[in-house]
Amino acid sequence: MRRFSKNILWILSFLFYVACPYPAVALDAAATAGEVSLHCPLNGGRIGDPIPFVLQVQLKESAVLEPSSLSRLEMRPVGDNRQNLQKEFFAFEFAPFDHLLLSAKKSFAIKGVMRFYAPGEYRLAPLSLVCRLSDRADNTSDSSGENSDKPVISTIVSNSIVVRIAGLHPADSEPSPALIIPEKELRFTPTGLDGWPTRYRLYQYAISFSFLLVLFFGIVCYLRRKNAPAPQLKSNVDLIKEMTKALAATLKQEEVKIHWRYLVDFDHLLRNFLLAKLKLPEGWSGGSGTAFVEQISPALDAQLAARLQVFWLEIDRIIALEIKDDPGFAELRHELRGWLRVYIEEGARHGF
Repeated sequence: MRRFSKNILWILSFLFYVACPYPAVALDAAATAGEVSLHCPLNGGRIGDPIPFVLQVQLKESAVLEPSSLSRLEMRPVGDNRQNLQKEFFAFEFAPFDHLLLSAKKSFAIKGVMRFYAPGEYRLAPLSLVCRLSDRADNTSDSSGENSDKPVISTIVSNSIVVRIAGLHPADSEPSPALIIPEKELRFTPTGLDGWPTRYRLYQYAISFSFLLVLFFGIVCYLRRKNAPAPQLKSNVDLIKEMTKALAATLKQEEVKIHWRYLVDFDHLLRNFLLAKLKLPEGWSGGSGTAFVEQISPALDAQLAARLQVFWLEIDRIIALEIKDDPGFAELRHELRGWLRVYIEEGARHGF
């Protein structure tokens, strides 16, 4: 009888364990807290180029963002070997923001810029934010049967993006020359001149010959410089005319085999043309195309500068990814020709 009662108690305990609800657990709390997404309009560049990115955050009404998670945001790129890129080869910065002020909002965006100093393909690790859910959307109950008002801590994680950084030299360039080692060891033939007097005499001859050789070349260079006609510097107007013809000839080129190499030459030519046209310093021609347009935009019409910014974003993308055959290449050349036709006075007469 005692054994039968013991078995009955075991069965009742098992049924009670199965039938009773589990303690309240926040199922899919991250999904109810909101969304965070990482966007990068330019997924590539060259070494040292500024690459912009945007972190977009959208929270539910019941979610409250922890300010400390905003202050600890950090970009971490992972390379092909699945190891973090060294800090010396990567830098990032967010636009100034108040993490206490943003933590009180339900929707906001944080902008930033990152730079890579090593070529390769990198994947940016997802960013995570910590939220508190004050209202329980699923109205779960605790083990006592009463609604639990205890806040739920959840973490929302962003997506991961891939950024490709081009090397200093094209991938299909010729290999570097190898070290040449002679098959036989070189041997010096004795001259038969021994002793200090002989060496001293040779030193004197060598110094005298070197002095006479330098004097001879100095006199020749002086006479050539004196008799050479003075170089005629081209005026800014003539220089602009030559660059205008070069731009027109480049855009009229019918067969282009490698698109990104063509755009590298066109990029340099267009930068020098705009600097000469706007009478700006030649030192402004460096940097990425978007950074160059930002520098010269105060001297351009606002509408023309905005269109030029769009064109250069596409040019930077094709060059950074080293695209040989881009489907939008013909349309890009057509739009650039139309922009130059409007920008240059009597652009149609120059062939645009």
